Amino acid sequence: MNKQTLLPLFFLLLMGLARPWPTLAADAVVGDGTAASCTETAFDAAFLTANGGGGTITFNCGDSPITIPFTLVKYANLGNVTIDGGNQITLTAGPNDRHFFIGNGVTVTLRGLILQGGDSLVNGGSLEISSATVLLDGVQLVGNRTAVSGGAIYCYDATLTIQNSRLADNEAVTGGAIFNDGCTIDIAHTTFTANRTGNTGRGGAIENAPLGMLTVRHSHFETNLALDGGGLYNASGATADLAAVTFVENTAGYGGGIENNGTLTLSHSLIDGNQVTGSGGGLWNSGGTATIAQTTFHDNFAYEGGGISSYGTHLELNEVNITSNVANGLGGTPSGGGLHLVSGTANITNATIASNYAATNGGGIYHASDDNLVLTNVTIAGNAAAQLGGGVYHVGRYAVLVNATLANNIASVAGNAIYEDSPMTPANPGVVQLANSVIFGSANNCDGGLFQSLGHNISQGSCAALSDPTDQENVAGDLLLGHWLITGEVLRCRRCCPKRGVR
Repeated sequence: MNKQTLLPLFFLLLMGLARPWPTLAADAVVGDGTAASCTETAFDAAFLTANGGGGTITFNCGDSPITIPFTLVKYANLGNVTIDGGNQITLTAGPNDRHFFIGNGVTVTLRGLILQGGDSLVNGGSLEISSATVLLDGVQLVGNRTAVSGGAIYCYDATLTIQNSRLADNEAVTGGAIFNDGCTIDIAHTTFTANRTGNTGRGGAIENAPLGMLTVRHSHFETNLALDGGGLYNASGATADLAAVTFVENTAGYGGGIENNGTLTLSHSLIDGNQVTGSGGGLWNSGGTATIAQTTFHDNFAYEGGGISSYGTHLELNEVNITSNVANGLGGTPSGGGLHLVSGTANITNATIASNYAATNGGGIYHASDDNLVLTNVTIAGNAAAQLGGGVYHVGRYAVLVNATLANNIASVAGNAIYEDSPMTPANPGVVQLANSVIFGSANNCDGGLFQSLGHNISQGSCAALSDPTDQENVAGDLLLGHWLITGEVLRCRRCCPKRGVR
């Protein structure tokens, strides 16, 4: 063979050698079929192999569940790795340490594991995640704690997905189970139970800190504890999107279920039986924007705002039920059994506000904001106040009620349906406006300051607000609305008929 033939063959050989060969996943198994073989040393050997080669770690420890105690934290930062415990493996952390540090851009999946007993002096009682992509699937993080943030998980600038998991009995100074420091976190089909913070902490289950992006679906928060946000604290600059979630029997100083200072979207959910000593038994919208739809706030307790208290920039409620909430406490003026609105605008549409109680004013709604309150197609029924405004107590700017039904509300002093208490100054022209609405069930329905009728209203008892020629006051007989009150449906009053009730 001559040189002219050999030269092209030589270059073809070099090109073949330079071509990258596919990397094979370095899978590894912990144990040889016995419980005694599943030790930290065996795990470390498997972890070194899989962590460097992007493989999967599984366990062969016999037929029974087993616990493997760690003495040192494990660093998952060399390559992609999956650790699959097959729902048989519990990993306990060493003294003053956590289970895993995950970082350096790797992708890690933890599946079918129990991570228990982390006791870290730094962030993340069980896991610290930094600049990585992590999936937790069927993982239980139980009884972990930290002296800083994130009793179970501290997440920084990463992407975290949690599904089919349980976080229980974790503890931190702040962020009882999870502290989200600028991560994108997606949670689904997961429970948070009995997580807690220190006396000044935020987010008994989750603290979503500034720049955090949190999405939660089909998950449950119960008996979590914090100063701010018993279940969830959503900070200024953070975004939380929640759907099909339940917050039950969480406890806080403020925001028993949720405290929001950022941007909150909540839908198709139940906020039930939460309690605080301060504001917002179910939700405290402390300084942010909250948009809530098709959600029930029931049986929550607070000093002010048994269901919801809002000091934020805007509150939007659509198809929301606010029922059987209580505002009560020692001293001062516990107010707003259902809603306590102190600042920002509020729009409430297609809602029922019923059977709430306030120890002073505003059994259903207490409104003291310099911004407007607009209620459209809203039923306010069966609420009670020990002093003023059984249905609505208004000491703010404008309150506009359109197509509203106020039924069988009671105030011990004045204003069974509505009490208007604004000072009416040029700077604060407080007024309640009524349009196409129905008030019935008691005498002395409208008391206090300035009311303005926009027409087509009807009242079974007295209401001095009804001065438009199309209004009807002191209408005798049954207004034929019993069915609406029993079912809690929203009455859309289209036209008032003096002899045939409302239709």
